[in-house]
Amino acid sequence: MRETGQTRVIGLLGVGFDNEDGHIRITKDDAYQVLMGSGETHTELKKICLRIDESVKASGRVLSDYSPEEFLKLVQELY
Repeated sequence: MRETGQTRVIGLLGVGFDNEDGHIRITKDDAYQVLMGSGETHTELKKICLRIDESVKASGRVLSDYSPEEFLKLVQELY
């Protein structure tokens, strides 16, 4: 159980900076948002966020259950 005032992870944000076609790409989910980027970058960022989200759900937890340190460990195990 988490203590009051403890820093927690509340969501994922993926931002692509290689958009040269002027298309605005935004993908929203309960656990993450992916903004901008080329089509390829946007798709890859979505895959990364989805993989992390699936791993969190498989653990029986929600993202806000993770401290930053626990979240970093989870991501390092995935990648």
